[in-house]
Amino acid sequence: DLGFRQGFVYRLSPPLGFAFRHYAKKTSPNTYSPQTKKVLKSLSILSAGFGTIFTIYLGRPFTSDREDQYKDLSAFKAWYMRLQARINDIAHFFTEPLSDKLLPDRDTIPNLPPLTLVINLDQTLIYSSWDRKHGWRTAKRPGVDYFLYEASQLFEVVIFTSQPSYLDPLGMVPFRLFRESTRYVDGKVIKDISKLNRDISKIIVMDSNPDAYSLQPENVIAVPPWKGDPNDTYLVDIIPFLEGIGLLLSDVQDIRPVVEEFKGKNVPEFYLEWEEQWKKKHQMEWEKAKPKKEGLARFVSLIGGSQVQEQIMPQYQQALLHRQMVHNELIEHYKSVKDRGPELQRAIDDYEKKFQESMKMELELIKMI
Repeated sequence: DLGFRQGFVYRLSPPLGFAFRHYAKKTSPNTYSPQTKKVLKSLSILSAGFGTIFTIYLGRPFTSDREDQYKDLSAFKAWYMRLQARINDIAHFFTEPLSDKLLPDRDTIPNLPPLTLVINLDQTLIYSSWDRKHGWRTAKRPGVDYFLYEASQLFEVVIFTSQPSYLDPLGMVPFRLFRESTRYVDGKVIKDISKLNRDISKIIVMDSNPDAYSLQPENVIAVPPWKGDPNDTYLVDIIPFLEGIGLLLSDVQDIRPVVEEFKGKNVPEFYLEWEEQWKKKHQMEWEKAKPKKEGLARFVSLIGGSQVQEQIMPQYQQALLHRQMVHNELIEHYKSVKDRGPELQRAIDDYEKKFQESMKMELELIKMI
């Protein structure tokens, strides 16, 4: 049960949690009436009794072949080992992803780009805040619609968040992974991209929380966290980087060494320098590999014999030209898609309005208790 998987702490809405803590602070054992104390004592005894029974029950024999490993142990030791095994199973259920394959197999999805882009949600694409007056409010980072559109045309895009939220008003991100797909390690929520059912050498991660990808830092592009600044331009500024990586390096064997070059740098600014270096490198390789003309062919070439001189565009220049053409096509197509945006946005606004109203109603109910 995914709801149970998230646990009480995650299921409890912030208004309800606030009211619960507020009520707990106001109420102390000294204010309980004798009848209340008696009920609480009875509940404590019942809880202890049920806990004991449940502990004994956890050590019951397995009904599968798993029981064979305990057949040579004493009754008490076998019970203890089964108890420990089931406790470990429960811990694994709450601390590990629900599956070792969080995404469907690549060969089941047609026309999938070769590279996968995993993007965080909270403080990377959106910012959520809560106060007693307005409840939960969520703002989208400036340029997020255009950013997601571009990314979805160049990469297999996966939204991977530790929050139970959603985004993408244009419906271009088919894969969304939430808290139940994360791991819980040393008190931290970890997003393990080795569980994505994808070649890890083909994955780029964009995240504003370094702890979330501490298992695979070599795949991560660090994104400055966004906390509501309306003048932020990061998502728009980084689009040339996405276009360059997605189009110029789509056939790269391992993307991680490229990602490593951007570590600790302002990615949108450094990308311009990186692309210039990439062009110079490939131009030198092309010049070095280009066959030299000799004799009459070289003489005719020098005096302008265009019919003799080969006019072959270098492969790197073809890649750059293709990138420019794709960029122009994406802009035009995005404009047509954006025209449908208002209708979709109204549907999202209605959903958010209903959500806010339900949160306020829940808070009012708690106040009446």
